[in-house]
Amino acid sequence: MATCCATLSSQQRRILRMLLAQESEVVLKCNQYISQFSAMFNSLHLIHHVDDLEKRTTKCNEFIQTHVWLDETICMKTYEIVPGAVQIAMSSSCICIQAACFRMLYKWIPKLDVLQMKILKIKTMCEKASSKPAIELCADIEKTVQNVLKSQTTSHYTTQ
Repeated sequence: MATCCATLSSQQRRILRMLLAQESEVVLKCNQYISQFSAMFNSLHLIHHVDDLEKRTTKCNEFIQTHVWLDETICMKTYEIVPGAVQIAMSSSCICIQAACFRMLYKWIPKLDVLQMKILKIKTMCEKASSKPAIELCADIEKTVQNVLKSQTTSHYTTQ
């Protein structure tokens, strides 16, 4: 097994620390979204098992009203590439250093963007609730949430 080593200047180490801090922040945000989707899924699953149609409709309406406010939880912070990271990646022969420099662009940001767009989709569906019966809308939201959670499970196993 080959080892990866590189001699870095203090400025390069500072840039890599900034990248690591940004990456950690994005991972934390993604995990918060996944937790939010899991909580939504559990709520929807409980609603689905209510036998009384009137109670189920009421619970669906409550769920929809609660999730109209999702935009307050959406963090649209833009993660920019750290200045100097591209130069380090291009000049380094160490693949680990290159990966660390490019990870924010090619790995983490797409995942965060997808999660934010799914949250925004659910919020939009809840805002337009009057166009669909509550039970039907909750079923649509449940499909979206299930797809997100399923894709997270799949990507977790395929990337490790």
